[in-house]
Amino acid sequence: MRMPGAFLFFLLVHGASAQNPAFEVASIKANQSGGGTSAIRLTAGRVSMENVSLKKVMLNAYGIPDDREYTIAGPAWLTTEHFDIEATFPADTPVPQVRQMIQALLAERFKLVLHNETRQLPMYALVVAKGGPKIRAVEAGQPRTSGQPGHFEATRIGMGKFADLIAKQAGLPVTDATGLDGVFDFKLDWSPEADLRLASADGAAETSGGASIFTALQEQLGLRLESRKGPVEVMVVDRMEKTPTEN
Repeated sequence: MRMPGAFLFFLLVHGASAQNPAFEVASIKANQSGGGTSAIRLTAGRVSMENVSLKKVMLNAYGIPDDREYTIAGPAWLTTEHFDIEATFPADTPVPQVRQMIQALLAERFKLVLHNETRQLPMYALVVAKGGPKIRAVEAGQPRTSGQPGHFEATRIGMGKFADLIAKQAGLPVTDATGLDGVFDFKLDWSPEADLRLASADGAAETSGGASIFTALQEQLGLRLESRKGPVEVMVVDRMEKTPTEN
């Protein structure tokens, strides 16, 4: 009998969790500071998490970038309850195994149970703007990207890769719907302070703090971000205790 995908994922992740390696020592304390910096530091033999939300811990445990919080669905307190976590392990432990240890810690101390499913969520499609693209394909070669807040440079990258890179700035998944084949060289400049929430459905933005990435894409590259809904793989929390078991 064929198992549904979500059920199979549950078996693979949670059925194996009992066999996952565990930390030598792990301490979890509630952080009541109400603000301040949040950080995760991984050194040889030690992981230190300061003032981290449970959602941030989960993102780290499953190797999901911080800008993709939308891939975890659960109670609102996943982002409001913060903790300080200290744990030790053999110094030669590879990072993927440390992530497994964090997964096991969440299952043991917070009783985490989850499954994955595909949901229709808000997203953007990267499309060609009216007037056509302002970039031209170049000869294929070694791709390279570099950037800083408000500036991005690309050498020989495809639109699929570019869509994935700008998702972090857009705050939602971005899929390539340009129909542009090949690889491209280009630069993009925008104002990180521009309020992306003011972006209209056709990709324009009315801001007083400089061009948002929506406007910059259209004016400089002849591309735009179009609001859509589409399938996104999401990890759904079925159960999780708000207070961990004692150290």
